[in-house]
Amino acid sequence: MTADLSRAALETGDVLVVERLGGGLLELVARLPHLAATAMPGTFAQLRCGEGTTPLLRRPFSVAWTQDDICGFVFEAVGAGTRLLSELQPGDRLDTLGPLGHGFSVVDAGPVVCVSGGLGCAPFPLLINELRRRGVEDILVLNGARTATRLYPAERFARPAVSVVAEATDDGTRGHHGRVTDLLGQALASRPAALYACGPNPMLGAVMRTLLESGADLPPTLEASLEAPMGCGFGTCLGCALPVRAEDGSGAWKLCCTDGPVMPMRDVDWEGLSALPGADVA
Repeated sequence: MTADLSRAALETGDVLVVERLGGGLLELVARLPHLAATAMPGTFAQLRCGEGTTPLLRRPFSVAWTQDDICGFVFEAVGAGTRLLSELQPGDRLDTLGPLGHGFSVVDAGPVVCVSGGLGCAPFPLLINELRRRGVEDILVLNGARTATRLYPAERFARPAVSVVAEATDDGTRGHHGRVTDLLGQALASRPAALYACGPNPMLGAVMRTLLESGADLPPTLEASLEAPMGCGFGTCLGCALPVRAEDGSGAWKLCCTDGPVMPMRDVDWEGLSALPGADVA
């Protein structure tokens, strides 16, 4: 897919807050009028990390939510770039490029299921608010993480609160003791019109396997926001290629930054994806 940069713009805005949510999760909030007005659910922005040339490349982040001229981003300080972002103070300037990428196909009727794993919570507040704007009220969020402190707070998935948030932790410190995919069986009983997923690629592959093994009809809209090492963010460097299945079943490649990050789950070559190195966010 050719990069659509018609909505994207370079924009610099004031940082309002970098809030520590617990368990290493952070939420960066900045005044970015253009991005707030043009970002669609599932799209992302490339954020510059610092004033110098180290790190040289911007880092990609889903636009988590918008309100008036303000944007929020959810991340974890795991490398040189994200550590610099975590140290920003109110009044500091944030340099952005966006919105970029292909977002979610937002349905007009429910039920809807959102499957979030860890930092995969990031695109869902904006998606849920758009679903609400379109009149969809039956929304179930399945929110999973390794431990309770790493769960994105349930009340932040939507304002006002989303219909239902079911939580799962690997260590059992909150909600279901086990993987978030364990909750899918009950969620499918509602015969959702759409299922959206975001999280580490291995988790997304497990979601697809669980859906296929359940024997239930797959939701008509079935999409996942994928992750890949990303340099430019608009299709020039080709560093974020992901394996997919062409219409004739043969193998093919698509770029996470322009064809995605949101892709139909039926189109992804999940076995091929599992063989790729992990997407290290620096």
